[in-house]
Amino acid sequence: MLNIKSMAILLKITSKLDITPVLNALKEADIFEDAKNPQEALAQLTAEKAGTLAFNVIAEITPQLDTIATFLPQLAAAYKSVPIEEAVELDALEVIDEIIHDEGIRAFFSRAVRRKVKPQRAGLSANIISGA
Repeated sequence: MLNIKSMAILLKITSKLDITPVLNALKEADIFEDAKNPQEALAQLTAEKAGTLAFNVIAEITPQLDTIATFLPQLAAAYKSVPIEEAVELDALEVIDEIIHDEGIRAFFSRAVRRKVKPQRAGLSANIISGA
């Protein structure tokens, strides 16, 4: 469950992550090259394409994990409502699995990523218009 304590830590995490490399990798992946709209792209999403997307995202985010590493025990403690000393002893894969499948956290990250992408799209549109 996304609680206030977790949300504050997630805000810190999202502010530290640079999604530009992820967006660039996804653009270069070209796995939806024939899609004319998002619905068509989703209809084309196969297990293989989903795996490719996941791999590209993980490959681009992994080098940045050191910038958010100090927040991970805090996030686990806040999410599980346990002291940090107990949180650092939890099974990391189980906690990560719980967090990534939490609808509240997924919605939070979706909104946060959209906000980070909007300025980049505006800048890209300005470059296209100006011919840069």
